[in-house]
Formats: sequence, structure tokens, C-alpha cells
Amino acid sequence: MATIPWLADVLRAAGVEVVEEGNWLGRAVSGSFNPIGVLWHHTASSTTSPSNPHPALNIVINGRPDLQGPLAQALVDYNGVFHLISAGRCNHAGAARVSGPIPAGDGNTMLIGWEIDYNGVSQTMSPAQYQASLKATAAVLRQLGKDASFARGHRETSTTGKIDPYGVNLDTMRGEVAAILGGTPPPTYNFSTYGAGVNVRADARLNAPIVTTLTGPTQVFVQCQKQGDTVTAEGHTNNWWSRLRDQGGYVSNIYIDHPAAQLPGIPNC
Repeated sequence: MATIPWLADVLRAAGVEVVEEGNWLGRAVSGSFNPIGVLWHHTASSTTSPSNPHPALNIVINGRPDLQGPLAQALVDYNGVFHLISAGRCNHAGAARVSGPIPAGDGNTMLIGWEIDYNGVSQTMSPAQYQASLKATAAVLRQLGKDASFARGHRETSTTGKIDPYGVNLDTMRGEVAAILGGTPPPTYNFSTYGAGVNVRADARLNAPIVTTLTGPTQVFVQCQKQGDTVTAEGHTNNWWSRLRDQGGYVSNIYIDHPAAQLPGIPNC
């Protein structure tokens, strides 16, 4: 799929207000584009308001000195209006790590991006922005034939420590997208560990470098799991390991506070 010319019609049919910005159908950066999901961002622009709803619009269309535009398929202004920037590939996601069903790879190929215009420091998303983004995300995922688990936030896929979209509980977001789609909310992937001095390693191997050590029970977000070295500890034996998003490495599933050796609903790495 080289472009998504259906975007305007799909969003309008979902009740989203749309403004088509210039030649959005022909505006794109070079490279492949075959989207399987939707990625939420915030612009980190000036503070937005009803009278200053989209200060980042020009940048998202034309880019920055260090990054060629367009920078997203759409900009969502303070009032919840979707400004369509591009029907093709955009520079918004960069390299992606595994996040839910989204594999590691070229995020600009795999993901349709919404730049939601707010400063992301003292300001969170406006109610109009949030509701419009939910509707738009559900509509696009329906068009792509995907469920709500294919809606992600940039902080979940970023390999460089991005924090956007600030102030949004992404598990709640996916649950609300699932409700619009009429489906079952995707798993949250949130778990707790137990034990003290638990090593998080760079790979699912006992001799892999230690990335960090969990000093005690810790709330963790499991991105995916895979089979690796067999570990015997705490009266259990298991060869399944979980990749922890925020710690950037793997821990034996023995130390995940769940009775199943292989965590249910978690994709394989």
C-alpha cells in the first residue's frame, strides 16, 4: 500500500471533523508505506487553546531543519479537528521496538501517525482531541482490519526514550478504542515481579549481560515473551522469558507474578 487516499472519507464517516491541507494526497517522504497500526504522538509545541488550536501545523507539514516533513499523516488541533497532512509515508515514528503486536522495524512503514497538538509539559490533551483521536483510531483500524491492540503510543515503540503522548493512559485508550470497535479490550501487559535481586538481562540467556537488577517487587510492562535458557528457581523450572519495556531487557517468567509458565495474551518476541 503506497498511500491511504481513503483517510478523509473514513474519518468523516466516523464523525471526525476533517480539514484537507493542500496536496495532502501527494505529500510524502520516500520509502515504503504499508501500515498495520496507528501511533499517537504529542507535538510538544506552544500551549494550544481554542484561539490557538494548531501552532505546530506548519512544522508537521514542512518539517524541521533536522527532519524532512511531512511529520505525520494528520495533526489533531485543540478543538479536535483532524488536519490531513499526508496520505503516504511520513517521518514520525523512526525505528520501532516490539510493542504489543507491532514488530520491531521501520515505524514509518508500519504506522499511521497522529500528531496531537499540545505542549506535553504543563498541558495534556484536550477532551476534544482525545475523543476525536479515539474515533479516528478506531475508524482507521477498522479499515485496516486490525483490533485495538494495534493502537500504540510513541513511548511504547520508541527506541530513543520518547515520552509521548504525555498524560495518556494507553491501556485505557486501547480499551476505549476496542469499545468503539465493539470488540474485547486488548490485554494490558501490566504485571508485577516478586523476589529481590532479580536480574534483567539483554537476552533470554543466563550468560547475557545484566541490564539492571530489580531490588524488590516491581510493576513492569511486558512487551512480549520468548523461549530461552531454562531457569530453575523458587521451586519452579521454566524456559519462558519476558521482555520488560521500561527496563529494556528480559527476565525469567519465574519472577513474573502469574501462575502460568507462558503468560496468556502476550505476543511472542
